[in-house]
Amino acid sequence: MNASTVTSEQAEAAPADQRAALYAWFATLFARELNEAQLQTWFSGAAEPLFDVLAQAGFAAEVKQMQESINVLRDLPDAQLELAADYTMCFLLDVKSSALPYASCYVGEHKTLFGPEEKAMREKLEFYGLGLDSNYPEAADHLAIQLELLSWLAMAGKAQDEQEMVASLLRWVPMFSEKCQTIATQVAFYPALSRLLCGILQAEAGTSLE
Repeated sequence: MNASTVTSEQAEAAPADQRAALYAWFATLFARELNEAQLQTWFSGAAEPLFDVLAQAGFAAEVKQMQESINVLRDLPDAQLELAADYTMCFLLDVKSSALPYASCYVGEHKTLFGPEEKAMREKLEFYGLGLDSNYPEAADHLAIQLELLSWLAMAGKAQDEQEMVASLLRWVPMFSEKCQTIATQVAFYPALSRLLCGILQAEAGTSLE
C-alpha cells in the first residue's frame, strides 16, 4: 500500500477495514525509502483525506507536523534524495545513532538485533501460517513486518489477537518514537510519522479497555 491508495474511501470503510488499511499504510512507509513516484503522490495531496480524518480523531499536531514537512520537501531541489537520507539517518545506522525499527533493540535484557523478540515474531507468523517475504530481507521483528501482521489480524477479524499485537507493539514503539525525535533530520517527516503511529496505537489500546 502507498500514499496513492489513501483516499476518503477509508473513512467510509468498516472499522476493521479502516484499521487494516491504516496499519498497512504505516508498514509501507516504515519498510523502505519513498521512491520518486510515491513522493509525488504526497505532493499531489493524495494523503489529505486521511490526514483530515486523523486530525479530527485527535492527532492534529502530528498531522500538522507531517504536512509541514511535506511542504518543506516541495521546496527542496532533491526532495527524494533528502528524504531517503533522513530514512537512513533514522533507521539504518547503528543502534546509538539511529532509532532502529526492531523490537529486539528495545525489549529484553540485551537490547540488540536478533534478540528473543525476533524469534518470537517468527513463531507468531508461523502460528498464523504466514511467512517472511524473501524480497524483504529484514529481521522478523522489524516494525514494518509487525504492522503488516497487525493489518492482517484486523482484516481477518481476529480482534483479540489484534489487541494483543497492539499491546506488544506498545512495549517498544513509544521508546522507538522518542528516539526518532532526537535524530537530526532534514525534515520532520519520519519523527512525525513515528509520533502519529505511537498515538494511534495508544488510542487503540485505550479504546479496547473502554
